[in-house]
Amino acid sequence: MRSRSAATRLFMVSTVLAGGAVARAQTTAAPLRIEYRAEAGCPTEAEFRARVGARLRRQLGEADAGSAYVVTIDERDGRFTGRLGVRTADGAASDRDVAGATCDDVVAALAVVTALAIDSQAAEAAAAAAAPSAPASAVAVEATGATTVASASIASASARAAPAPPPPAGSGRARPPGPATDVATQLTLGAQLLAGEMVGAPSLGARLFAEPPLAATDDGVGPLRFGAHVEASSDVPAAGGSASFLLAAVAADACPVGAALGALRLAPCARVEGGLVAASRRGAAPARSATRGWLALALPLRARLPVWGPFLLDAEAGVRMPLLRDGLLVDGAGSPVRPPPIEAVFALGLGLTIP
Repeated sequence: MRSRSAATRLFMVSTVLAGGAVARAQTTAAPLRIEYRAEAGCPTEAEFRARVGARLRRQLGEADAGSAYVVTIDERDGRFTGRLGVRTADGAASDRDVAGATCDDVVAALAVVTALAIDSQAAEAAAAAAAPSAPASAVAVEATGATTVASASIASASARAAPAPPPPAGSGRARPPGPATDVATQLTLGAQLLAGEMVGAPSLGARLFAEPPLAATDDGVGPLRFGAHVEASSDVPAAGGSASFLLAAVAADACPVGAALGALRLAPCARVEGGLVAASRRGAAPARSATRGWLALALPLRARLPVWGPFLLDAEAGVRMPLLRDGLLVDGAGSPVRPPPIEAVFALGLGLTIP
């Protein structure tokens, strides 16, 4: 009995020592097999590896070198798309895609996805290794005559060695961010300088506009825009003197379709604008002034280009067709001056997107 008890203790000590050796071997750092290809200006492979390491919940082991992680990041039409391809030692393969407005956003999302994939591979490997070992452990314990004590020891060691499973959906752990919101699904505010014609004379003005966060056209241009502008014309000859005009109007644009040239977005639009125009006559006594209504249709071609962060370069060129062409001049003018049927209008300014 004494020799049998000594043999039991020797077996248990050997099991604990072997388990410690296995645990130390598993925590030995091993390099990850990562193939990283990205556009110029994106984070480097070293930065990507550092982000992955910061999100792992355990140390890497030799078993982690059996899987390869292929990361590719491409830029198309001003947006970035990334793909993670996982190739395991048994030949299994899986791909996961993310997208975003900037390369850094995509790299951050892929780092989290890669870390979760590494942890998931380790959990699956541990589960597969534990399944066939259970019968052998039971036989060894039965042969020693100490079934209860050995079973408790093995269960405790398994609980300490098994890696934590990946977090379930909806838990508070970090998850890869979704694709960045498109510019045209955010509120956009902006200001423009205007130049063109008004009542047949060169004019200058300024416009404020807002685009509500509505669904975008196929190529990222907001379908609706609301604005207000002030515009002043230069002097035009009138009744022995001169006349000038000041317009204050509000407008609504509709841009149902769009096109893309790289990062540049183009959209033909239709605009309705209405307001008041004030006419003033000078250089002839008595000086007179009057205010009349203004209504016009416009067909601008809008161009939009991201310049930095949330800022956009916003420009347009088009024609305007005044619908109220009589009665714009001041009372007493000898020869009426009417606006031409078509006027050219240009605008250039900046927009700001607000999440």
